Amino acid sequence: MSSRPRPVTRPVPGLVLGVVAVLVAALLVAGPVPGATAAGTPTVTGVTPAGQDWANARLKVRWTRISGATYQVRWATSTARLSRAKAYVARTNAATSPTLSTRCVPWYAQVRAVRSGRVGPWSRARSVRFTRGTPAPPTIDVTTQTNPAAAQVRWTGTAYAARYRLDWSAAPYGAWAGFAHNYTPWLAAAARGTSVTVPANPAPKDRFLAPAYGNPVFAQLQYDNGCTQTPRLSTYFAAFPKPRDPGDGDLVSIGSYNLENTPHHGSESTKIANIADNIAARNLDVVALQEADAQSAADVIARLENAESQPGWDSFGVGAQQVIWRTSAWQAVAGTGSNLGRPGDGTAATPLPTPGIRLTPAVPEPGRQDVFVASIHLEDGARWDSGATPAERKRDAHLAAGILLDEIASANPDDVPVLAAGDFKGNFGGGSFPVSAGYCDENNGCVGEGQPTFVRAGYWDAQTAVEKVGIAFSTVNKHVAPQPEAATGVAGRPDFILARGAGGFTYYRNVVKTYGDASSAQQSDHNLLFARVMVPRLPETP
Repeated sequence: MSSRPRPVTRPVPGLVLGVVAVLVAALLVAGPVPGATAAGTPTVTGVTPAGQDWANARLKVRWTRISGATYQVRWATSTARLSRAKAYVARTNAATSPTLSTRCVPWYAQVRAVRSGRVGPWSRARSVRFTRGTPAPPTIDVTTQTNPAAAQVRWTGTAYAARYRLDWSAAPYGAWAGFAHNYTPWLAAAARGTSVTVPANPAPKDRFLAPAYGNPVFAQLQYDNGCTQTPRLSTYFAAFPKPRDPGDGDLVSIGSYNLENTPHHGSESTKIANIADNIAARNLDVVALQEADAQSAADVIARLENAESQPGWDSFGVGAQQVIWRTSAWQAVAGTGSNLGRPGDGTAATPLPTPGIRLTPAVPEPGRQDVFVASIHLEDGARWDSGATPAERKRDAHLAAGILLDEIASANPDDVPVLAAGDFKGNFGGGSFPVSAGYCDENNGCVGEGQPTFVRAGYWDAQTAVEKVGIAFSTVNKHVAPQPEAATGVAGRPDFILARGAGGFTYYRNVVKTYGDASSAQQSDHNLLFARVMVPRLPETP
């Protein structure tokens, strides 16, 4: 009996390849065989933290070197996420992560070797975290300005700060209760500055921040390590836009001085002597005096001429406001002196007596212009109505300033440059807002509207000057010496020097120096202000 052979079953090629692939995958998941030979690719060991790049949110690790290998490294916030993380190539046995999304949680790193085209197994996952220290206060710099319509703030970097932003306001001192806070976006750890754009032209509800007002942006730098709910805060500070270019022309030195109803004790009285000494030390051409009648002006002039050896002063005034000038620099144009104010009628909506006079250069030169000078003193509605609301007082100051603008235009038909200086009563507070703060137009507690009304009519404030001195002190001293300094470096001011039709200001100073003691018998409760403004020359006619 014969037997028949069984057929040989040939394996299907695809099936064989599939089995091989499954076996290879199983080996990769299972990891290396203990004691792998040099022909294989061993597991990376010794993965340890090697530092951090805080500013760029990067962590560093290193591991034991494997001869002839390059490496792949992956990062994730949990071990479960590592399998889905992108692998990055490393040529040496150390690596720095890409920029990571947070510094606030531990990260996990895994490394595997690649040698002769063979990829080894992933190492044990190693936890690595950022060292989060307390950021030190940055140093603030507001001295470098490049834009006339933006206030630039720069700062030094500080270790462990992950982000920065500005909280800013038109209200000084950080007395921002009741005010909306304005925040710039959070900036990265490498940021070293930002800027706040201000309105280009003065307009209602601009919060008095357009450049012509001469006011800074008040701000506070916030910074933290990105992992806390409450940021750290710098001190409050103030930043001005780039100063206006003064242009070319002739400099006029003008002062403003509220003498506080100086009594008539003659030119040798202590108070008159201190006031005149202060003026004499500044080499001024013109001074607008408030709360000083004709006798007070004569007493000051006598002291200037006799004790200070500055002969040749003249004056024009009405009521308790005066304008005095050096005749070696300026001469009055006959018939131009006028009272721009109105008789007192018991309302702050009517300006107090206000002298205005046209002056012409004592030494005429081709193209040199005359100037029209006004000494202004506005009143506070609370004087007649103790129950006047901030909004009512604001309205009254605006109406009084409007009257003066109309009267100046009428008395100055040739529209020569105007210098308006005095006590504009623009520095009131309300509620918790400090009386000495000023500037703001963010709530009804800020009622000063005299200076803004002038600025919105084309005037520029002297605090826009290229150089500013004494601005950390209020222009009112209230017989306190030494005066307190504003925390922001810029204090409030009811006294202003304004110019229309002129170029820019080169210099502005609030003279804080005390002559004698702080009593009313020795000095005024206001400081002397003075500024130098450029008056452009007219084109010469052929």
